[in-house]
Amino acid sequence: MKVALTSMLGSILLLSACGDGNPFTDAELETNIPTEETVAGDGTIFATGLNGDLTGDSFVYDDQGTPSTADDILRVNNIPFDNSDISDGGYTLSSTTIPNAFDLYESDASGSSSRQYYAIFQRSEFSEVAAIATGDYIQFGFGGAAAQRLGNSNGIPDERASFYTFTGDYAAVRVTTNQGGSDDLEYITGDAVLTVDILDFDEAGAVEGTITNRELFDVNGVSLGSLNDFISLATADIDFATGDIGSSIASSNEGVIDPVTGAPTLNEVTSGDWQGFFAGPDGEEIAGFVVLEGQTTAAEAEDDARETGVFIVTNTE
Repeated sequence: MKVALTSMLGSILLLSACGDGNPFTDAELETNIPTEETVAGDGTIFATGLNGDLTGDSFVYDDQGTPSTADDILRVNNIPFDNSDISDGGYTLSSTTIPNAFDLYESDASGSSSRQYYAIFQRSEFSEVAAIATGDYIQFGFGGAAAQRLGNSNGIPDERASFYTFTGDYAAVRVTTNQGGSDDLEYITGDAVLTVDILDFDEAGAVEGTITNRELFDVNGVSLGSLNDFISLATADIDFATGDIGSSIASSNEGVIDPVTGAPTLNEVTSGDWQGFFAGPDGEEIAGFVVLEGQTTAAEAEDDARETGVFIVTNTE
């Protein structure tokens, strides 16, 4: 069973993450990676350009025309061995829950050659996001992540205010490699905060953020404790014409105590990329995804890990 870091490290991390309000290194602040993201005409972005295993290229929420959520279906395309030919791509609402705004869905794993896939999903007023993974491969396997505008509204906050803060929930599916079965899949929740500067850079504003208060759950939704790392979302440009936020670097970092000096340091645990967009007529929301690969945290059994996360944050100004 995976365990949390000590409360001492949690306190150190909190100071390191918050401090002067800027947990990014200079290199992260100055670097944007070349983007290969897929942008669909309906205002949807997919993580296919960030990781070749994230093959999912369509996610459609179907409430079946009823007020009940019990029969809701998440229809998924282009993920192999998820029984989509039999289930019409339908992932059904899971009885498992995690304590935030996200719902959990599961593929139909009844076929003899099928894999069991798990999805996290959230729909807000102006956008929706989904991330999918399976623990049924020796390595990370296939999956996907997407963010979609509802109503294809892509406004930007009023530039006269210049600076904005967006807050909301984060959730992820994390796959590790040691067990080679469904136990390899876990859920992570967290709090996402993104800050936006509309006026700088001159020709394209800037967005950056952090994801903190990270909690780990097993595939059945049982809490495994706190993960005392945080995700840094490095500065990305805004395309004012489309409301899109270009892909940029993401990394998770944790506090570690030097055994000799007793001084706290930050170690990078996983690294990858993030991407998003503004949604709503006045840019009321930012929706996006994060893809990270690397190691488990220092207090866990050593393992390779891939985290595929999504978030929707709302303008609090």
